[in-house]
Amino acid sequence: MTMNATPPITTGTIHHLVPFARHLGVTFSTIDPDRVVAHLSSESGDFATIGGGVHGGALMALADIAAAVVAVLASGDPTAAPATMQSSTNFLRPVVGAATAEARITRAGRSTVVDVELTDPAGELCALVRQIVTVRPTAQQ
Repeated sequence: MTMNATPPITTGTIHHLVPFARHLGVTFSTIDPDRVVAHLSSESGDFATIGGGVHGGALMALADIAAAVVAVLASGDPTAAPATMQSSTNFLRPVVGAATAEARITRAGRSTVVDVELTDPAGELCALVRQIVTVRPTAQQ
């Protein structure tokens, strides 16, 4: 008896499904249903703001991408479509250099609550994001 294994989800898989993540250069070191860790490199300065920090909009995009990925994986349907219903960001300190987003499910359900911690290269907590993400099956063709 042959088991149909689901192929692993990789950075390349996510870039194919979410071209915006590819455009930003987001990479992933952990992609699991209970935890997603995503990275944004700003070494080129493309995301810099006054003072050299990473622009808040880029950080929010990183958090949104990580939250969407973990919400879809937690739903059990890797083809489902996520939609952020609400997002709240608390900036605690600037990020200079690369940013890391660690997204975890706080409450799974029809409206999934995801908490994301954004850290700088030293591992210092720089922002906290809470999102409510709804995940719906995509239409089969």
